[in-house]
Amino acid sequence: MELLIPIKRMGRDSKEDALHEDPMEVFMAPESVAVIGVTRKTGAGSFNVIENMRQFGYEGKIFPVNPFANEIAGLPAYKNVQEIPDPVALAIVATPREQVPGVIEECAALGIRGAIVVPQGFSDADEKGRALQEQLTEIARKTGIRILGPNTLGVYDAFSGFTSSFMPLERTPVPVGVICQSGIFFVGASLFTGRMGKGIDVANACDLDFAEALAHLMEDERIRVIFAHVEGTSRAASLYETARRAAARKPVIAMKTARSGWGVRAASSHSGSLVGDHEVFETAFRQAGVVCAKDPEEALDYTKTFLHLPPMKGNRVAVITFTGAGGIILVDAFEENGLTLAPLSEETLQIARGLSPDWMPIGNPMDIWPAVMKNGMDRVYRAALEAVLQDDHVDGVVCIAIAPHLPGEAYLDASEVIQETAAAYPHKPVALWFYGPNQPEIMDRVERQGTAVAYPTLPRAARALAALYRRYLFFQETRTIPSSRDASSQAQEILTRALHRGEGRLDEDSAEALLGLYGIATAKTRFASTIEEALRKAEEVGYPVALKVSSPKISHKTEAGGVLLDVAGPEALEAGCEAITRALSHLHGKTDEAGFLIQEMVSGGVEVILGGKRDPQFGPVLVFGQGGIYTEVWRDVARGIAPLALEDARRMIRETRFSRILEGVRGERAYDFDVLCDSLLGLSRLMIDLPLVREVDLNPFKVFEHGGKTVDVRILVGPEVS
Repeated sequence: MELLIPIKRMGRDSKEDALHEDPMEVFMAPESVAVIGVTRKTGAGSFNVIENMRQFGYEGKIFPVNPFANEIAGLPAYKNVQEIPDPVALAIVATPREQVPGVIEECAALGIRGAIVVPQGFSDADEKGRALQEQLTEIARKTGIRILGPNTLGVYDAFSGFTSSFMPLERTPVPVGVICQSGIFFVGASLFTGRMGKGIDVANACDLDFAEALAHLMEDERIRVIFAHVEGTSRAASLYETARRAAARKPVIAMKTARSGWGVRAASSHSGSLVGDHEVFETAFRQAGVVCAKDPEEALDYTKTFLHLPPMKGNRVAVITFTGAGGIILVDAFEENGLTLAPLSEETLQIARGLSPDWMPIGNPMDIWPAVMKNGMDRVYRAALEAVLQDDHVDGVVCIAIAPHLPGEAYLDASEVIQETAAAYPHKPVALWFYGPNQPEIMDRVERQGTAVAYPTLPRAARALAALYRRYLFFQETRTIPSSRDASSQAQEILTRALHRGEGRLDEDSAEALLGLYGIATAKTRFASTIEEALRKAEEVGYPVALKVSSPKISHKTEAGGVLLDVAGPEALEAGCEAITRALSHLHGKTDEAGFLIQEMVSGGVEVILGGKRDPQFGPVLVFGQGGIYTEVWRDVARGIAPLALEDARRMIRETRFSRILEGVRGERAYDFDVLCDSLLGLSRLMIDLPLVREVDLNPFKVFEHGGKTVDVRILVGPEVS
């Protein structure tokens, strides 16, 4: 959705104009608000939205609507929304759930452009609630009124001074935007993002969803970092496309919850949203350039990191420490997060040596405690930090220091000199970790100054710097989706013939032809229905051959005893066919539809799996990982959302542990990355071009030092999945 300049005129006669503006604008800065179903109670514990709005700083017109009151919070109350004499831009609806659809229809008829539906009990509840929510979706579609919720605290905008929350919230105009599906991220912002300047609780998302909220925060120049809490969405593809555009402009951090089986069930009862496979969600986020946080700690750390620190343009980190043990803990965390110790220049090392006793070895980590004992805290820390920040071999710095009691032990406090020095060299990120009795107070003081970021633990500091580096690296790459091979018309003919025959799975000849159209090599394979035919086909292929069973009842041929390798000649082939027939008869009874596959023997190489499947939310999802019979045991796979760019294919390969073997270990040769990338891109194009292909499984795909080909193919076809 491309956003145009918002139209400021709000009221009953502006519905047509509203179609051309940011749909969130009326929710964030309305000129007038009707609060329908507002409580008559006021004061502490009343949860009165009107009181909260006033205390927050809202200066627009407020119209209480309650049929049982003449006045609420000093304002004249109206029996219904039709009685309000002035134009209304936004309605906050807090009536019992059964009344909500009728109220929204009244609002739409009066030209009210937006409605925030506060009550629970819709898709987060029972069948009746789900039916009521479907009514709201239909009303929004038919009338054009935009609806936020239900089951929501609504919005929070510290810049305009408007909130719809029935919970009292502090107004903090900071450059952090929050999108969530629970009010906990408003009330508990200090635990997730530190503070919040704008917040949008999409909740059950009967109408407005993540895409609109994200687009709004993307366009707001006052927001520099966006955090999104996602339980699920029925519009995942739209979220993905908007996230790609937003992440290219500013850091977007996403925390996908409902990861476990229990979590999925809890989310269904909480927000009523469509909860998808969290691994697919996180794949989509990473491919869009979004930073994924697995828990609230990471969300908080990443928000502070991107808010206060400059980009980290490499993975080389210098460590300045008072403690050797702390340095070792940090080095371990670096290795886990793809960071490395910077090779300090000789000039930097000489500066540190000049401050340290002669017996002190200097390197990275740089232990400066003996130097501090000799020359004093401020002089040593300033000189050491300046040296590493000026060092061209250093991309980022972690400072380890003491958090002493203040003011009595202020001579041990290095926080101010670190902040001053970091501010003088703003082009490189400086992370801090303080140990000692006063860590919370020192960390809070550092955060207020904002030129460096302090973390509660060393591993959290390492993760944050790694996220900073990954985001920089991601947007240095140029992502280009390869053009199609223009093979779709021939491919459609192959699928049409298979469907006409009533087959849900392509036979080997059809599968080989289809993959060939998309540049994916396969081992030469022939089907035979009898032993006599198998002998003839083997002569065509050329010995030695691999002999495999072919049956729609059998997905895993090896487990069924249906694979024989290195069959050297006709006698061995005939004996193998008889052995496979006996094994299948024993396991499955009479199998008239079974036949044999005669395949060229592909020896050597390593086995990987390439695959594709249609996700109900994101569409075609590609997989890459360790192949063979242990694929499901090791589960060493990476995913990507089609269409893939070359950089996405490379990322998928390198995300797996198996990629280390592909790169060559202990002097072994490396395997052909290019053929794997090309095959993944071909598979991506195939899944985009051919909606009738439901699933592709190439396992194993054998890759060699040069080239590769699949030796087992499974392609399922059927009507397009909506």
